[in-house]
Amino acid sequence: MGFIKKVSSIPFIRMNLFGLKIILIIIFIAGQVYFVCIHKYPTLDLEVYPNTHPSPPIIQGVTIGQTFIAQRNGLTKIEVMMGTYGRENDKDVEFTLWELNPGKKLVRKIIVNARTIRNNLFNEFKFDPVPHSRGRKFYFQFSSPASTKGNAVCCWLNKKDIYSAGELVLNGQPQNSDIVFRTYAQRPIIKELRTIVQNNWGIMGHFWVFIVVAIFFELVQIGLFIWLLNWLFASAKNRSGS
Repeated sequence: MGFIKKVSSIPFIRMNLFGLKIILIIIFIAGQVYFVCIHKYPTLDLEVYPNTHPSPPIIQGVTIGQTFIAQRNGLTKIEVMMGTYGRENDKDVEFTLWELNPGKKLVRKIIVNARTIRNNLFNEFKFDPVPHSRGRKFYFQFSSPASTKGNAVCCWLNKKDIYSAGELVLNGQPQNSDIVFRTYAQRPIIKELRTIVQNNWGIMGHFWVFIVVAIFFELVQIGLFIWLLNWLFASAKNRSGS
């Protein structure tokens, strides 16, 4: 406010306040375009749910994993429903992500302490986005060599084969069931909104409706921003004249 007050008191510069407003409006619109159309956020890609029973405890000599196919590029996060058996465990748990076909290639690795595992909830394992992940087959796995039966965590499973594109793998052996999990991919908000629109029926399923609504809300926001700028500059001008 003090800066605007000083600027508005100079006749030559006061004549150019309109140009300053235009610059601020352009910056405001550019920021919105960036955060909606360019900047990427983790968005839900795949969900395998609900849970029916817990896995064996993840202890020394036990590995539990799941294969899946990424639906979008930029795979960046996997959430797994896990259990603590209602106790506080304190051993390290290793999460690894592998790419399959061809061969088996380690892509990401995360080590967490069992104290951070939330009981009967989805636990987040976030990593740098995997480029060109769409359509590729992956496998995530849990192991914990230091854990024992009284000090270990587990994964929640569904005893039915509810996800046909992947399967539970217990100690290297495929099982006819699945881990309860979600995968996320990095993508702009505009693409996620378009997907939501395409999944709707009727008039709300047309992308042009979304465009019209988006333009309307954009114009409303620009109008409010201009009103705020006018109020700020008018307030500064009134103070400078008093």
